[in-house]
Amino acid sequence: MAKEWKKSQSTVKSLSDLVDMRLLHSLELGGWRAPEGESYPDPRADEIVVFEDFLKRGFGVPVHPFLQGLLLYYEIEICNLHPNSILLISTFIHLCEAYVGIELHFDLFRYLFCLRKKGAVGGSKIAGGVYLNLRDGMKNRYLSCPWNTSLTEWYRKWFYIREEPGSSTFCDVGYIPEKRVSWTDRPVFAGQVADLIKLIDWSRLDGLGVVGNFVCRRVMPCQKRVHSAYEYAGSQDPTRMTPEILEKAEVQQLLNEMFNFADGSFIRGSDRVPAFKLGRPAPKVMLLTDCASLVFVLSYC
Repeated sequence: MAKEWKKSQSTVKSLSDLVDMRLLHSLELGGWRAPEGESYPDPRADEIVVFEDFLKRGFGVPVHPFLQGLLLYYEIEICNLHPNSILLISTFIHLCEAYVGIELHFDLFRYLFCLRKKGAVGGSKIAGGVYLNLRDGMKNRYLSCPWNTSLTEWYRKWFYIREEPGSSTFCDVGYIPEKRVSWTDRPVFAGQVADLIKLIDWSRLDGLGVVGNFVCRRVMPCQKRVHSAYEYAGSQDPTRMTPEILEKAEVQQLLNEMFNFADGSFIRGSDRVPAFKLGRPAPKVMLLTDCASLVFVLSYC
């Protein structure tokens, strides 16, 4: 399996830069470790292996249970995902919480997305060996998200980070994913999910707006947090990586790395739907669980 990994280019300096950007906690809090030129990952029992570009796309530890659940459902490891798949998951999480005002909806995710196997990335079937993608016919039923697909050498920037005890974040660095039925399986109650989608004003919302919002809030959607984004309380909110306010130039720099701005299919900021927070509460959406699947009833106060 050694040939499936490239010698790591992550260093104490590059990880410290992420700390300075407030995308990674300090060494004392975050428990990260630079491989310093290791050719094959050898994580300790309490560590997982991730890539630097994950943290620029909303990933954090402890890992969000929704992301952990996706790894379990698809039978893949965290290191099998491409950075843009992390960004896709972050965007979906923040969309549900901050723009629909609901807890994460697994059937909605499965209705919109499927998992696909990618050709060997940099010669590897492990690092970024799979990717999430909109299902056929869903392009006009979801956010416009022209991701930057020109990431280069991202798979060389892997490092170790400590996960919380008892974590179910799968990270077998030797696992080559094989296609499963779950990768393309659709939810049973797709009609109910379609009704939920109708609640969203897609004409006033796009991926740039959703991502820009969690970047400005300095929140990592793929990180386990004490409350959801619709309860966000401002600069002193405990879900923020730091209370410091990002400068516009810093926000733009991060967004430039994530989006293809040559696409041009973006909504003007003044036309976008504002995100929910404590001062702008979401309409009440009540989710009920049936013994076999998720059923929801919508009510507005």
